[in-house]
Amino acid sequence: MRMPQGFALLELILLLALLGVLLGLGLGYLRSDHLAVNQAARSLAAQVTRARLEAIRWNDFVGIQFLTGGAGGYVIFLDQNRNRTYDGADTAIQTITFGQGEWARVRLAALTGPAALVFDPRGIPQDFTGATMTLSDRAGTYRKGVSISPQGKVSLP
Repeated sequence: MRMPQGFALLELILLLALLGVLLGLGLGYLRSDHLAVNQAARSLAAQVTRARLEAIRWNDFVGIQFLTGGAGGYVIFLDQNRNRTYDGADTAIQTITFGQGEWARVRLAALTGPAALVFDPRGIPQDFTGATMTLSDRAGTYRKGVSISPQGKVSLP
């Protein structure tokens, strides 16, 4: 009696079909545009916390201004003139622009609420009512929201 050696043709076809179905289902989760948008949302959430910590560290007013022009972005700044918005009199600590470089696949699709959040030297938001930013891929087919509460806490719904 002879032992079978390897797979039969039918078994091989079934295996390839199963792998094809699994790959097709998982491909949507592994798209680089989706990963870029998710990473940008997590980074934005971390930068809001960074702005709060920089205000405490510098013992000064530090804010984050959300940029809506072009693909969008944000600036963390030292609010030297205390007007609660980023302008020429303020010092930029970090500027992130979507649509180019590391964030080339990401854009700011929508901003609901104020365009700036400023923390006082104790890390408390100044006159902030809360905001929601919606980040998307270039095609606009995938979106991720970033919500900031009036207390300056960030969540990724």
